[in-house]
Amino acid sequence: MGSILVVGSSGKDEHFKIGSFYRLPSVFHPFLKKTIPVSRMSELLGPGWDKSKVYGLLESNSLSPVKYSYGGRAPHVAYGVARLGGRVRLVTTFGRDYDHPYPGFFDGGYYSHLAKSNVGMRTAIVEDSGKIGFLGSEALNAGVWIVMDKTTSTITCVKDVENNEFFIIDDVEGASGVEKLRPVPEPELESASILFVTSSETPFMKSFILAARKRGVDVIVDIASYGVTEDYVETMVPNSKIILGNYNEIKQATDLLGLKNIREVFTLGSEYPEAIVLEDKMTGLVEIHHRDGRSSRVGPIPPEKTGSSIGCCDGIAAGILFGLQKGLTLEESCRIGLLEAFSIWGVEGVQEGMLSISELADLHRKFFGREPFT
Repeated sequence: MGSILVVGSSGKDEHFKIGSFYRLPSVFHPFLKKTIPVSRMSELLGPGWDKSKVYGLLESNSLSPVKYSYGGRAPHVAYGVARLGGRVRLVTTFGRDYDHPYPGFFDGGYYSHLAKSNVGMRTAIVEDSGKIGFLGSEALNAGVWIVMDKTTSTITCVKDVENNEFFIIDDVEGASGVEKLRPVPEPELESASILFVTSSETPFMKSFILAARKRGVDVIVDIASYGVTEDYVETMVPNSKIILGNYNEIKQATDLLGLKNIREVFTLGSEYPEAIVLEDKMTGLVEIHHRDGRSSRVGPIPPEKTGSSIGCCDGIAAGILFGLQKGLTLEESCRIGLLEAFSIWGVEGVQEGMLSISELADLHRKFFGREPFT
């Protein structure tokens, strides 16, 4: 099998710990486990709710100093696959701070950290994000852009003492907004057997999915919640072999499409999706719904919850992708994903909890009584 190509935005995670999500003003309550883009704050929260007011509220409710960690679902997943020894490449966009060692980054600057971890990256420097149309083929075909007039997007993770959480992504000043205008670097698909798509700008994700399908590359999508539109879902669903998401994310998609339940998702395409993986990181359980009507459960592997649930779904995705690359069934691959989530639950941060192959083997023996590849 070829490499896994992971596509999505990079970021630096900024962590706020608050007392209670439900003590925030009620305008925030519909966004439990969802993402608020800075560009749409006033639209989604109401007049007067701008970036300054929102962050002022968070600072006044914070129980401890703000912490940083490596962020962005795509590099999380790519790192997780690479740490297990999988072959993986990354398509993403950093800002000029691409290798700045922010406080809390456990392995130095982000770019160097990923490179040392054997995440494949073909890189180009983009000096001016307003002149994408003037870039040459070398830059256009590169998977990783370093945009010098932007900073790497900040993803704010707000969690209360009961592990209720929501997120804010800076799509205004952050480099990830450039992905709205990025063409697909198609040479990155040449060695790929799986394309994994997660949170990015919807035009970029949609174009990538269609390009992969034309080349016969299997598409696996984490439906996420940021920027999901009806147009995107209508394209993504019938072109994705496997769809991952939690209950809220899958429901958001079915609501956009006017569907009554998860089974109706399979009616949108004649071939795909083959399966939908419904994740519950709070209980350590996944449900797998197959196109042929079968369904199964994997888990639960109850988390110990000594750390944070942020990024557990990225761990699930990394484990599933690695398992599929190794030739395991989807059910067997989901076991690896749940073990990744179990490990991430034990730490603050995401990549801090990603497993090595030996750590995976130890946990697999503990919970399933055997080696992961027997």
